[in-house]
Amino acid sequence: MKQSRLIATTALVATAGFANADVAVSGYAKAGLVYNSEGLTSTRMLSSAAVTFDASGESDGGLTFGFNTNHIVTNNGSVDNDDTTVYMSGAFGKMSFGAVAEADEVAGLSDIGWDGLDVDDVAEALVGDELGDLYGVGLGHNVNYTYATGPVVFSLSGQVATGHGTDDVESYAAGIKYSFGDAYVGLGYADHQMNLEDAQVVSVYGGGSFGAIKVAALYADANHTLSGIGYNAQSYGVNASYTMDALTLSVGLGRADFDAATSLADQKSMGIGAAYSLGGGASVHFGIAQVESVSDENLSIANQKIGAGVKETRADVGVKFSF
Repeated sequence: MKQSRLIATTALVATAGFANADVAVSGYAKAGLVYNSEGLTSTRMLSSAAVTFDASGESDGGLTFGFNTNHIVTNNGSVDNDDTTVYMSGAFGKMSFGAVAEADEVAGLSDIGWDGLDVDDVAEALVGDELGDLYGVGLGHNVNYTYATGPVVFSLSGQVATGHGTDDVESYAAGIKYSFGDAYVGLGYADHQMNLEDAQVVSVYGGGSFGAIKVAALYADANHTLSGIGYNAQSYGVNASYTMDALTLSVGLGRADFDAATSLADQKSMGIGAAYSLGGGASVHFGIAQVESVSDENLSIANQKIGAGVKETRADVGVKFSF
């Protein structure tokens, strides 16, 4: 706690000369055990700590600008940049650059567990940058435009780069989300051009909070051309949680199906989790899941493309402290 106050004080002193600037510092620390039945090491200790800086200002003409950056240390290793975003906003909407959201992911699913067991990744296998895992290319976008009016939010995003190299990727997306009360519905579309491969994906979202219950659902339909072969794929999933006082119970399901025109294996996931708040920013988390996926850290890209699937039992348990 003394260290977090020191960081915050240092940041405030450093920016004291900027009358219209605001700087906020937050962070977390966590430690626990991670289990994977098919991992090279089945059970391992994991710890990490992160600091997030949020800075914002306003020009004389009313233009709001700022940045968000996350820096993380895992297992007492080196400090890594865990996403940085620069933005500016006004009556025209908001432009973001760097680590931005893909516009077709208008509402993501929550994961299961303390560190995350990737139950949601199966349902989201065809949307956003997750699709790149099937092709072995990076589909993360670096520019996003968002405009909100009343209950409607509209977004456009893309991957802007020169000299694509071996990836030769062009990726764009659009999304719209409509909120009513504590519920929402959304629609996304993405178009990806990757070497001789391409994909067009339509996604539909829905969910909301209903008292102690929170639910989110996703369905995606994709038309692909992979190595000159055209095929169709669908992915879908749901995540639900129930909160009772300090205890939150959650369940997640996901599935991705590929037709016979490709050798990609179908994917499945299911998991349950629990979190208990100790108050003051401290909490205990637990999760267990079974995940069968062609996008896994234990598989090479070549094995992924020929449809090799691994059925894994995953679990984690640990504590997390938010500052």
